Amino acid sequence: MGMIINIDEALKLRSDYNILKEPLHAMMRNQQEAWEKENPIDFIFSRGSLASFQETYTSSIGFDHAFAETADYSVGPIFNTAEGFSATYRTRTFQGGFIISQQVLEDGQVRRVKDDASAFVKRWHGDIVEYAIASLAGGFGEDYYWENGDGKSRLRLNSADTVDGDVMNSTKNPLFTKNHKTVKREGGTPVTQSNLFYVATEDLEIGGNDAGQISKLADVINQVITTMENYRDDNGKRAGVLGAKTIVAGNDAHLKAALETAVSTDVFMQGETKFPNPAKSRAMVKTSPYYLDIDMCKDGNGFFIVDKAYNEENHGLELTERIPFTLDAFEKREAPKGIKYEGRQRFDINCASWRGITYVRLGTPGNAAGWDNVANYTRITPTATIVKPVSVVGTVATKEQA
Repeated sequence: MGMIINIDEALKLRSDYNILKEPLHAMMRNQQEAWEKENPIDFIFSRGSLASFQETYTSSIGFDHAFAETADYSVGPIFNTAEGFSATYRTRTFQGGFIISQQVLEDGQVRRVKDDASAFVKRWHGDIVEYAIASLAGGFGEDYYWENGDGKSRLRLNSADTVDGDVMNSTKNPLFTKNHKTVKREGGTPVTQSNLFYVATEDLEIGGNDAGQISKLADVINQVITTMENYRDDNGKRAGVLGAKTIVAGNDAHLKAALETAVSTDVFMQGETKFPNPAKSRAMVKTSPYYLDIDMCKDGNGFFIVDKAYNEENHGLELTERIPFTLDAFEKREAPKGIKYEGRQRFDINCASWRGITYVRLGTPGNAAGWDNVANYTRITPTATIVKPVSVVGTVATKEQA
């Protein structure tokens, strides 16, 4: 007769059954490493942490100059700092769990335990990706909702700048708008800047019959990146958005192929004339099916251009973590009996500076409200002079026959 193992003995023999915290945490770390190799979150978001419940970041507008000409040996001026726009970073608490039943323990179904634990951890990381990308959709001036089995989370993502440039105004601009403001100084007018662009349908249609669509797309990419490079900071000085750029889009076949071709082709040709590609090596392209879940990217509607280095240095888009993902195991004596695993994590998506990301809508926005409101966009018009890509494959020389 075989020995019957009850739940108490299973708890004592956790190394045999591989069901308690130590092996599950090892599995969790492996899953985390697998996600981080190509995590769609990291295409756009930097990662940060909070040491307290919340932290407020404020831009400095005092250093409109750092030095002034002085006479030899005189004391240099000391420039006072002043506070500009501010943003408060917070986190939310997320919890979930699963149960390994007493029957599974009694039957010694170790593989079932591993499968359930692995599926739970994978789904946890998948939910974080979906939540982060849904937060992007909440950056267009309207609430967006991330839904789960027990309800939904309300998402609205703003930047630190205000609608009129007044630092005392509590009304913030959405992350994506053509009306971003620098700080309004007394007697002055703030600079207005855009990180929300569209290309009219008649000017460019990816996957359509336009023979010059790739060259036009390359010109659009170059125009938008150049605009980013020329952004001004809250002082009205050049912001220095000069880091490597990444184009991020949904895994749409036509758009993915067009973007990759647009940044890799050396030259274009019109008739017998060759033109350098203005977008050559200007950015790398990253795509993911997860981005298809928001309207801004599904069906090839558009793409983001990101400067992650600027975001990391200037409190741009960030997945901010307060408490990392932990998974605790408890004996559950009431029905249904078994081992209960409870997961918990505190994090959220935060943003102070908008300058490290832009959105490009392909096609004329079709609505008078919401994310697709044409009034919120700046139009980009591509040049139409260059038509088709050209590459030199190789040449073959032959001798004339005698």
